Amino acid sequence: MESILEPIDLQNYQPVRQEAYNALREAILTGRLEPGTRLVERKIAKQLGVSRTPVREAIRKLELEGLVEHLPRRGVVVARMSVREAWEVYSIRAVLEGLAARLAAERINPMQLKKLNELVSAMEKACDEEDYAKLQELHLEFNSIICKAAESPRLHQMIDNLVDYIVGFTKIGYSVPGRTRAATREHRELLEALMNGDGEKAEKIARQHIENSRQAYFMQLALRDQKNTNI
Repeated sequence: MESILEPIDLQNYQPVRQEAYNALREAILTGRLEPGTRLVERKIAKQLGVSRTPVREAIRKLELEGLVEHLPRRGVVVARMSVREAWEVYSIRAVLEGLAARLAAERINPMQLKKLNELVSAMEKACDEEDYAKLQELHLEFNSIICKAAESPRLHQMIDNLVDYIVGFTKIGYSVPGRTRAATREHRELLEALMNGDGEKAEKIARQHIENSRQAYFMQLALRDQKNTNI
């Protein structure tokens, strides 16, 4: 396994096993560790700069989460997310982010609206420049502000638990021609609903945005499968 992982900060206040788990989970969900990649404790420990024990504990936790699996004669590998699991994540996101948008429309303050406007303008610029890494970063910040504006810590935490999945899915969905511009336009429409205090419309736009993202994700997966079949 090539050196994909960065050494973790041992001065951090979190337990080393949690840091190892966070590093591996993020690498898996963002696609840096691709499905089928074999996870070798010794090599991972060396890359992270830790002993094998926290790595072993992290892998065990990832296995319980379904992100890695044991295969005969291969050992531990990064699991492939099933179509059903991906569909489920999108369905949950649509409900949670739709609710967050509705609540935000009722509670958002002028400073948050100003920041959202700046972010959407930056998204449009990044889209024009085809800077997809920046677009992804702005997208996450936009969502974070809406969650804060909703003033529901528990809802915010539930959405945060899906953030790593969102990053990985969005990266794939953005590769569909025209999706980045359409997604940016959807963010502008959501901002307008928030500015008008229209919770019903904000929720509808947010949920439709997730549905459009789901369609782009599965469209790209289908194109990849077709390409692999033709090779």
